[in-house]
Order: sequence, then C-alpha cells, then structure tokens
Amino acid sequence: MTTQVEINQEDIGLAFSKFIHEFVAPDKEGKPKKIYEEQLYELAFGEKEKFSLIVDFNHLSKFDIENDTHLAEALLVDPENTLKTFTRVLRNLLISTGNFTGEEARKYFVRIKNVGEVLSIRSLRAEHIGKIVRFRGIVLKVTKPKQLLLRALWRCNVCGTEFVMEYEDGVFRKPKRCASFPACTNTRDFILLERGREYLDYQEITVQELPEELPPGRLPQNVPVVLTGDLVGTIRPGDRVIVTAILKAQPTKALREGSQSLFNIVAYAIYIEGESPEMYKDIELTEEEKRMILSLRDDPNLERKIIESIAPSVYGHDIIKKALAAALFSGVEKHLPDGTRIRGDIHVLLVGDPGTAKSHLLKCVASVAPRAIYTTGKGVSAAGLTAAVVRTKDEWTLEAGVLVLADRGIAVIDEFDKMRKEDRQALHEAMEQQSVSISKAGIVATLNARTTIIAAANPKFGRYIDRKEFSENVDLPPTILSRFDLIFVLKDKPNEEVDSLFAEQILKVHSGERRIKPPFSPEFLKKYIMFAREYIKPKLTKKAAEKIKEFYVKMRSLAKATEEESFSQPIPITPRYLHALIRLSEAHARMLLKEEVTEEDVDFAIELMLYSLKQAGMDPSTKQIDIGIIEGMSAKKRSKYLRVLEIIEELSKTYGEAGVPITEVYKRAEQESISRIFVDRIIQREINNGTLYEPTPGRLKFALRS
Repeated sequence: MTTQVEINQEDIGLAFSKFIHEFVAPDKEGKPKKIYEEQLYELAFGEKEKFSLIVDFNHLSKFDIENDTHLAEALLVDPENTLKTFTRVLRNLLISTGNFTGEEARKYFVRIKNVGEVLSIRSLRAEHIGKIVRFRGIVLKVTKPKQLLLRALWRCNVCGTEFVMEYEDGVFRKPKRCASFPACTNTRDFILLERGREYLDYQEITVQELPEELPPGRLPQNVPVVLTGDLVGTIRPGDRVIVTAILKAQPTKALREGSQSLFNIVAYAIYIEGESPEMYKDIELTEEEKRMILSLRDDPNLERKIIESIAPSVYGHDIIKKALAAALFSGVEKHLPDGTRIRGDIHVLLVGDPGTAKSHLLKCVASVAPRAIYTTGKGVSAAGLTAAVVRTKDEWTLEAGVLVLADRGIAVIDEFDKMRKEDRQALHEAMEQQSVSISKAGIVATLNARTTIIAAANPKFGRYIDRKEFSENVDLPPTILSRFDLIFVLKDKPNEEVDSLFAEQILKVHSGERRIKPPFSPEFLKKYIMFAREYIKPKLTKKAAEKIKEFYVKMRSLAKATEEESFSQPIPITPRYLHALIRLSEAHARMLLKEEVTEEDVDFAIELMLYSLKQAGMDPSTKQIDIGIIEGMSAKKRSKYLRVLEIIEELSKTYGEAGVPITEVYKRAEQESISRIFVDRIIQREINNGTLYEPTPGRLKFALRS
C-alpha cells in the first residue's frame, strides 16, 4: 500500500508532459515506441476524428516507479483535479504545435483506462465517492445529447464592461459583482450575451447490472452515467460496457435546514470500453481452461456428455435436449458483400401438456447459457420485449427491452401463449431480421436484437389433441410459428414402462439415494459454450453441402402436383428450412469443436428437422408432412377453403344484388363433404378480412363486387 503524498498539480503537470514525450512501450509488433508521443502527433496533425489521448493507468504506474513521480497516486487521491491538469497539459501541447487555437484545443481530453479492478454496480458505496471506479453493465436507457455551458460572456448594464465567467463544474451562476470593481459597484444588473459562449456535449445514460451477474431473487440495480465530449453519441441501448468514471454524490432533493440529507451516486465517465458483442468478457477463461476444453475435441462421447449435462434432472426428452444444445451453441452468422446478414441463431418452440417439464427445461437452459434473460409471456409487454420510449421530466428517452438486452445471447420466454396478440407482433422483426426498429415521439432508431429465442407454450385446449392439426392446437399466429427453426410437441401419454422408470428416478432423487451429477457442471458447460461460440467458426464442406442439398431436394420432390392446382398438394419443406438445416449442422460442429461441418453434422440436423416436422407439420388425416399446417392451414383445408369461396362466387351470379343465402352455401358445401362448421369459420374470417359482408342477415356478398 502506497503512502499518500501532498499533491502539487504544477509538478504533476510537468511530470505528465514528460510522460507523454518519454514513455516507451512495445507496439502490436513488439517494437519499442513512444506510444503517447505518437498519439499526440496523430491528434495534432491527423484528420481530427479523435479528440482524446487515451492513457493506460498501468503505464502511469510504471513511469512513476522509473522516474520517482506520483502521476498514478495523484489520480487515485484527487482524480478530478489531476485529470484537469492532464487535460490542460494536452491542450497546451496541441496549441504549441501551431495547428490549434485555444478554442479548438478545448475540445480535447485525456482519458484513463484500466484503473483498478472491475466492480459490480451493487457494490458501489460511500467509500467510492470522489474516487475513480470501474464497473461493468448493460446500457438500459440513453437520453438525447445536450450542450453544457462552460463559458459565458456577461455585460454590466451600469458601466458596459464585458467579462467572461467559467462554469467548469456545470453549475450555472450569475455574477455577484462587476469585473471592474471597485470602479463599478454594480452587483445585480447584468446581461448574459449570446456571443462568446462555449459549450460541451453532454449526455446521460443508465447502466444496469448484467442479467447473468444478478444474484437470485434480487432486483437489478443501475447507476446513472454522465458522458461528455467525444463520449457522447457512442453508446446505444443494449450495449455492454465497462465504464471508468469518477463517482460523485448528488442530493435527491434541494437541501434545507432540518431536512434529511440523502444523496444519489452519479458516475461521470472518463472512459468507456464497449464490450465486443461476440466476446463474453463477463466470464473469464484461463489458459488452462481453454486447453482443457480443446482437449475434449478427441472425446468420442463428447456429444452425449453435453446432452446429459442439459437439464439432467429431467428424465428422457433426449431429442429435445439435442435441439436445446444446438440453440445454445448456435450456427455461424454470415455477413454478405451487399451489407445484409444471415442469422446464426436457432429459435426453438416447445408446446406440450401440463407437467411435461417445459418450464424446467427452459430454466436449465437459462442457467447454462453464457448470456440469457428469462421472462414469461404473462409478465412482458411489447415494449418490454423490444424497446420503450419513456417520458422523463424534460424529454423522451429510449429504454431497451428483453430482446435488446439479450443481444448475442438467449431470450427464454415461458408461457409464450399467454402473450397478448399485439405484444407477439413485436417479435416478427426481431426473430428474422434480428433488429428492433423504433419510431415514436420523434425518436427513430434501430437496435440490435441478435438473440436466440427459446419459448414454451401450452396447448389451446389444455392438452394436445392428436386428431387436430398443430395450428389448431396452439393459440399462436402462423407468422410467429413459421419463424421457429424447430417446434416440438411434448405429450403426456401413459406408458407403463416409461412411467415406472420416471417414477423410480424421481423417488430416488427425493429419498437421497441418487444424486444427479451431470458429466459437465453448469459452470463448466457455460464456459464451454462461451468458448465454442467465440472461437469456433465451422465452415461447410462440399460433401456436407451436397448432403443438405440432397435432403432438401428429396423433401421438395414429395410435393409434385398430381392435380391441376398445386395448392391442393402438401409442401413438406420450404426454403426457410434450408437455412435452418445449415444452422443446425454448424451448431453441431461447433458443439464438437470442429472447424468444418461434415456429413455427421448434417445427419444431426436432419434428425432434428424430421422429428420436428413429423410432430408439428404432419396432417393427422393424411399422415403426410405439410408445412402449411405450421404456416396456418394444410393443403387439404386450403383446397376446401378456396372451394367454399368459389361456391359463394358461383351462387352470387344467380342471386345478384340480393346476396347469396348462407343456407344455399351450406347445401352446396355438404354435397362436396365440407362441414357446416368449416363453412361458418371461413365466412366469419372473410367478413373480418373485409372480403365478404352481409347486406341483410343470412345473406352474403363480396365487397366491391356487383
């Protein structure tokens, strides 16, 4: 522990100037260079896109030891004044180059990085006030940039003297007396002039604890952060950041005699590290752990160990655990030359009877994912899912929702069917384009939502009914269902052998006879997933690509029309699922730490895809896979639907302006084995769509037709 010395800011300024000109450190190639002198030269003679000299605190400490200076200690003891000294030295050096005026140099700042260890937001206390702190979090809210008055020109209305006042602390004050005192004794009558003012860009953000660092059962805490200068406009809601700041205290309300003197902490940022979304810096991996993970590459049972480590307390559901594992590892995101991108995230939906462990599977996924946010359909709104425009006391601000906060992670949504219809519509853009667009209250913004969505829903009728199509069993729109790569149905069917094994495992767990120990602990699996997603980017081999093509073409060939109208034929698979096959294959290769996607990985993807299609996309009456069931209606029902509309159109020629009697539609439909209930459903839907209307009760007419 160092002994504090008396800080002389003039000596500190001289020492810092020497530090800039003399400090030598290795560059990226390992060659010794005067890195800060080069930074100064770039600021002075470069394109003037940068406005900060960024200093590593470790370099200051090293320079202190070698030169018996106290730069690092001064920064810790009196950070605010020391930073002002550093900045003053920088500005003077810029002016001395002859390339800057004093006004131009005032835009430049010294910023310090790597000061101490990274703290959690909830650990910030009174002892940190007035000190430099570093903390990590996710940006929840961002205000619009404002301008802070730094200098103002005043005129005395008595003698006409003009004088400058400085507001470096950001607090506005009126002059207390004329600058020409004692010649002029004016103490009240002054005018603030429009000219001669100097401003500093100013912005406020709110940084919240990372979801994965939140202690169980605790509410997330946040801290307001003030950005100034070139930091303004660099941060968006949903960004993960490490903030280096001076912590200050501000009163919660105006201080009055006898009132309680409560203060809130505010962080004044001096440096912000924007965490790369691809990097999971919130979980540290040692070199030994990396070597241990890579050593598993040769384990022939690696896939089985990973699957068994996901929800080990849940009996069975192996195929679903494979799908969840694929979603955890995800495919590889691709950026195309035209600027578009293809998502690598794999969306999974579980639909099942009560008591089939859907929620438990989701909770387990959230616990092993490096980044995950768990929410429920009943407890979230559209704004809570995407982003909200919030009214503060003087402006509108943008506040990030679940999908934005889970960027580059996983959003786990239980009770998906309980969401309101208008709230679910907010997912359309996020699930495919992986962004959230906001245009409200004059705020137009697009935020990243590169998030894997794993959701669970209950059947519409309480239990899944096999004789009904999948779309009839769930209360979810086709536009949402079609965006899931995999859909699984969990049915609770009595089976003596399975029930016996299930009961035996549960009883052993409760009696303490058996302690479930997965092959990989949740902590290790989390690091394993993080390592794979960050470092393993498998590429598709020619053989693997050929196998995917072969499967896709074979499935599509089953849809060859045998009738005149192709709409009456079921289509087993659409081009959207081709992308899903590639993502699943890449996820399996990633899971096994492979650099290339092989035929084995494609087999894994095909197994999951076929299982999902047979469960959610099979027509119960024809036993054929028909993707139209997931997308809203089977080919068989679509054919009947169009036939009913044709019947109404044919009858309208007979009945003309009076409208077609619904009873006649029933008769004609029954002759073609179309039930009255089905006809009623079609008529009601078309009336809601505005295609049909009832000129008189019991009669139908097409809208905008004679």
